[in-house]
Amino acid sequence: MDAHAHVFRPVAASPRGCDDLAPAERDAPVEELLVAMAGAGAAHAVLVPLDGADDYVAEVVTERPATFAGIAVATAPEQGRTPTDPVRALIERRARYPFVALRSGWLGDPGSGAAASPMLPVLRDLAEGGIALWSYLPPDQLPLLHEAVRLVPELRVVLNHLGFIPHGMWIDRHRRPRFIDALAPPLVDDLLRLADAPAVHLMVSAQYALSADDPPYPDLFAPTRRLAAAFGPDRLLWGSDFPWPAVVPGYRTLPDLVAAALPDLTPTQLTDVLGGNALRLFAGHFAAHPPRKKEH
Repeated sequence: MDAHAHVFRPVAASPRGCDDLAPAERDAPVEELLVAMAGAGAAHAVLVPLDGADDYVAEVVTERPATFAGIAVATAPEQGRTPTDPVRALIERRARYPFVALRSGWLGDPGSGAAASPMLPVLRDLAEGGIALWSYLPPDQLPLLHEAVRLVPELRVVLNHLGFIPHGMWIDRHRRPRFIDALAPPLVDDLLRLADAPAVHLMVSAQYALSADDPPYPDLFAPTRRLAAAFGPDRLLWGSDFPWPAVVPGYRTLPDLVAAALPDLTPTQLTDVLGGNALRLFAGHFAAHPPRKKEH
């Protein structure tokens, strides 16, 4: 199971934000992802919109709920940054399609802390509804996450892309996002503290964007192994980050990066990281939408 993939259409076909990474004409339709998944033996995927304009992801998940689960990217109303009640905004957002996690790059004012944040009621509502927080936080927000998992210990959290802090992105010649010094030792030390919260999970993904080496990205082995040892194999999820690495290094090669970085995993543990853990995390969604039986 691919626990983190992006699908989107050109802006003319489905409105969304655009930037240097995803200009208006760039296209990553779900049909291309399905072909890549089939080649790698992936039966399910979690789809992450590029931003709050998630019409296309909602459409795909609604049409293929047995194959895909969806993430929503938080906007100002769900974050409590408008006069709107953020919990009501979250409920109204979910009425469009049943997303299984909310991705956010903001948890509150760093000077005030999570206890005073307008997002705290949202985090509690997510926890009550079994919806995960898909964490993609810049540096000044990470302390609020430490506080939030203490305030709402039952909240399931997934740290995106080895927990790295998004900063200084540039686009390489393969049209992929890249980051410099993405997993510096002080950040890894900070992330290790989150492993004490049993509901926090870690995504083993996006090595292509974080490494200065060629596959299998040996410069990431040491921090990946430190993080994996702290979180344990039952809280690790594999994701492709499609479409960015779909051609280089290639979708089919991406699952093999887990075994290369974590050679001490048993076959059962490796299977869990490559899909079993994600399926358990989102079991409610897939149990509610079993595959349709083929008619003969």
